Amino acid sequence: MKYVALLSGGKDSCFNLSHCQHNNHHLVAAATLSPHSGKDEIDSYMYQTVGQDAIALVAQALDVPLYRRIIQGQAVEQGAEYGVKSAGGGGITGDETEDLHALLKDVLDHHPDIQAVSVGAILSNYQRVRVEHVCRRLSLTPLAYLWQRNQSSLLSEMVSSRLNAILIKIAGAGLTPSDLGKSLSSMQTKLISLHKKFGTHPCGEGGEYETFTINGPLFKGRVDIKEVEAVVLDPSEVAPVAYLRIKQAALVEREGDTWADSVPVPSLLEDPFKRVRLHLEQSLLSTESACPAGTDSQLLPAPSDLGPYVRTIDSWVAIGNVRLPSSHPPTSGVGDEVTKCFELLQDLLARNSPENSNLLPTSATITLILPALDAPIFLAANTAYASFFGASPPARACVGVGGVGVGMDCLAWIGEASEGSRKRTRTIRGETGTRKALHVQSLSYWAPANIGPYSQAISIPPYTFISGQIGLLPASLTLPSAVLDTLSTPSLQPASPLPLETALALQHIVRIIRASPNSGLGDGSEGGFGRSDRVCGDSLEGSDDRYNGWIQLAIYYLVHTEDVTHVQKSVGLVDGTTPTLCAVLSSLPRGARIEKQVLVHSGRFVDHDGESTFEDTEEEEGSVMDRPPEFVDGLVTAQLPELPDTQVHVYYEISHFMPSTEACAVFFVRGLVASQDLLFTQIANKIKALPAFAPFVVRTLTAKVFVGPGFGESEKCTWCLILVLRSLLFCSC
Repeated sequence: MKYVALLSGGKDSCFNLSHCQHNNHHLVAAATLSPHSGKDEIDSYMYQTVGQDAIALVAQALDVPLYRRIIQGQAVEQGAEYGVKSAGGGGITGDETEDLHALLKDVLDHHPDIQAVSVGAILSNYQRVRVEHVCRRLSLTPLAYLWQRNQSSLLSEMVSSRLNAILIKIAGAGLTPSDLGKSLSSMQTKLISLHKKFGTHPCGEGGEYETFTINGPLFKGRVDIKEVEAVVLDPSEVAPVAYLRIKQAALVEREGDTWADSVPVPSLLEDPFKRVRLHLEQSLLSTESACPAGTDSQLLPAPSDLGPYVRTIDSWVAIGNVRLPSSHPPTSGVGDEVTKCFELLQDLLARNSPENSNLLPTSATITLILPALDAPIFLAANTAYASFFGASPPARACVGVGGVGVGMDCLAWIGEASEGSRKRTRTIRGETGTRKALHVQSLSYWAPANIGPYSQAISIPPYTFISGQIGLLPASLTLPSAVLDTLSTPSLQPASPLPLETALALQHIVRIIRASPNSGLGDGSEGGFGRSDRVCGDSLEGSDDRYNGWIQLAIYYLVHTEDVTHVQKSVGLVDGTTPTLCAVLSSLPRGARIEKQVLVHSGRFVDHDGESTFEDTEEEEGSVMDRPPEFVDGLVTAQLPELPDTQVHVYYEISHFMPSTEACAVFFVRGLVASQDLLFTQIANKIKALPAFAPFVVRTLTAKVFVGPGFGESEKCTWCLILVLRSLLFCSC
């Protein structure tokens, strides 16, 4: 794609250009925002303004035109999110972000063929969110290949790539005015030492320092700084603040500079997910573990006129099975059907949340069921879907189920429970907080940008709802090719994309959890709970990743029955003991083989009266406790009166935090004859009547039911019921 570079003059915006080139994008222009004449440094939350005296020379060195605009606005909206959440999702009048919108619109007027914008964001959600918001409104793709990179590694790559930048501002512990003007390479050892000693950011993402680039891989010339003036704003002995004013500089020819042919690119997979890929490849070589083929897409369609169900508990409302009734007049296509289903959903939400009549744009998660997911249907559905949302849309899973029309499930957060409701509940409750979103729309090496109008994660403490993830290559948003994929096991022929797709989907989930704004673990502004500057170790079990929250439920959607056992054997390497379902459907977005969706609990609880009933815990009132969930599984056998000769086997997996019983459960029911055409509600009632399960379903908030042929038993039917509990009453099992 042709792109415009957002230039601050700093190392990050310049180094990202090398990655844009590596990914076959073509630079055609540069753009920058500057303070009013006579001002070097202004109080901007968005833009680096020091070094603007010589920014035109950087554009000349890149041999592209420079477009400039004076910063007129202020930081009106200073929150982690930006823009209107309702349909349309416009900007905030008077905010400095709108200056960027005007600047890029001017660039597009001169270069209408530009499709993308380069941005050097590494860790700042504040900056990334606002750039992405502007890009979305202008139909531009943000290119942020430094996003979420390990800063120590990234700093080393910048130096090894011979990016020549000098410190032009310092404002961090351990840095002094004498460091101004020094090269990044000469400061590398000191910056890493300060990081280890004080926890500062090696790349200056905490505002510790700013840089000005005088030479780089894409430069046609070198910026020669001839005269500077040091300006000290704060002479503090601990963390002084000072910057350089560039008084005279010129562009000169580069003499004897040599540059690497390619820029260092991070490994596609971290070590735990490399092992998942290898394990799956080896499993595919074995015929012993394969499930019988030929049962794909033999799902039994849900009855069309069951109507929607609505369930409200405390601060949550769940609405499921939103479909057009069979009596509804024919629609003009999938897009029209999606629109009409959303209108039904809006009405149901409004009727069940009278204090918030516009709850849909800020709901937590939506499951969208489509009859198929080929490109035209997916595009039409997304176009209609997007018309109902603005900034920070809900998390989403999108699946194709052949033989049915459009369907929706929605889980929404109404707000804090009333005081009267609280008095009827136990005093040990999961932490509470406001809704926050992780909505990444940039191409990067981190995890895929959203391929539809959804956020990667929505955090409403204590829960984080992660959108369904398929195995896309993040830098290109394409699926791994079976032909081009380099296998870990060369003898595996023909090449299958399943191992790499599965490993990528699992890695995407973990990386999103790290970066999600889960309360008590950071608001996301520091990037993945402050852990962007770390490398994933050999194992996720017992590692810091477990303290980013606990996966309480995992759902794997697949399109081939024969893939199920291979996936089940391999994902346990990273999933651990979590209630897990593998469901075979007819299609997934982009033709993917696998999609994974999870629900995460922070594991943080508040004791509201100092009478904690957690074992081995003595806490004061209002104290916060961190707890892992308890996993319970088992098998029971039951007999239904309707089928006296058939036993029903029920296997269950439950994850809960006793005594709060904020729990998720998966029930697998086998032995039902499909021809009986039992309704889903009847099945749920039978399960609820079983004594072993009754305590966990008295306050069920939402449920999903899947039904399909049993593996190897065509006359049998396998039912699966997923229950998500928001129970604050004490229960015992």
